[in-house]
Amino acid sequence: MEKNLQNNIWKYALLLIANKRIFVAVLGAYYLTIPDVTPKIIGTILLAGSLSGFLFEIPSGYMSDKIGHKLTLVISRVLMLVSTIFFLLANNIAFLILGAIFLSASAAFQSGTGSAFMHETLQGLKREQDYARVMGKISSIGFAVPIIFMVLVPFLVSVSYKTPFLIALVIDVIGLLAAISLVVPPVPQEHIEEIGATNFKQVLQEGYRLNFFSIALFSGIISGTLFSVGGFRAPYQSFLEIPVIWYGVFFGIGRAFASLMLAYSGRIKKYITLPSFYGFQLIIYTLLILVLGIISSWWVVVTAFIVINAFQWGLSKIDEGYQLDIIKSSKFKATLLSTGSQIDRAVSAVSSFGVGFIIERVSYQYGFLYSGIIFLVILFPLYLYIVRGYKTGAYNNVDVVN
Repeated sequence: MEKNLQNNIWKYALLLIANKRIFVAVLGAYYLTIPDVTPKIIGTILLAGSLSGFLFEIPSGYMSDKIGHKLTLVISRVLMLVSTIFFLLANNIAFLILGAIFLSASAAFQSGTGSAFMHETLQGLKREQDYARVMGKISSIGFAVPIIFMVLVPFLVSVSYKTPFLIALVIDVIGLLAAISLVVPPVPQEHIEEIGATNFKQVLQEGYRLNFFSIALFSGIISGTLFSVGGFRAPYQSFLEIPVIWYGVFFGIGRAFASLMLAYSGRIKKYITLPSFYGFQLIIYTLLILVLGIISSWWVVVTAFIVINAFQWGLSKIDEGYQLDIIKSSKFKATLLSTGSQIDRAVSAVSSFGVGFIIERVSYQYGFLYSGIIFLVILFPLYLYIVRGYKTGAYNNVDVVN
């Protein structure tokens, strides 16, 4: 059994490789090749995808805790496969929207569930304390390997915009097979029965008792805002007349730095505190989004997107590690982790539509400028609340783990 559980680690790394959308660097530009698509329509597509993720997020986590994390991961891979098929066959706005909906639904079933599954795998291996280090390393692999495809994708566009989606379809089949082959970590039967007997209200009460929701809210707002900003990366680069063949290179550079940070997630987490981690994100992302809103020089814009991309994903496992530190004793990890992702989806939906609307009515710069200002106004008071809670011992579990 131990060897089979150990194999879950490399299988999950393969799953993370398949999760990365190799066509993401050109997806926004691909939208613009479809008849009648405008920045406002792109905002609507992102809204539809984010809204579906919002609607699926909590039910998927709750269902995951009931039917099992492995089965939920398999469902996620099937939804991802369907999403790629819609993008591949798209010749109208409806197919793009369906592709976005199934992609977000897949992410919703993956969110929280994958983390909980691997947390339990490491518990079974008696390596729970290595979560940030192990997940950081396999996430690093999950980012590093797809970079090759992401860099090559824009060159494949010269053949056809459909080619990247065809390659992604093959990768999705491999990801589905990896999910099916995962081994379920041993969980006591009473654990499963207790989940089935507990109602959703009690799960939320547990999150409140653990002081989890302030962190989930902060993290969700950051993720949702960065998603909406990143959704207009390719269209803005196209507007600045940057050749499409460079999109993958720029995106790959950001992912390469993210991969490097992920590899050292465990070490980084040992030398920072919870308030300093979230304070750094508040400062760096506010500055970068405002830079996009103030400066239109192509190399400044490209640099800002690269740095956002690097930190957004490079710090993700540290963020996840802090959240799991807080809820580590909970039987409802997937459900609680999904609340943060649901906030992410809600913010993404509103922000994406709003940015797209402003871009079409005014300009790209004003869309980013307003986004940065609202980001700071909302998160600064919440950050002060987190700092005060940390000083009063509201997040004691974090100190115990570190």
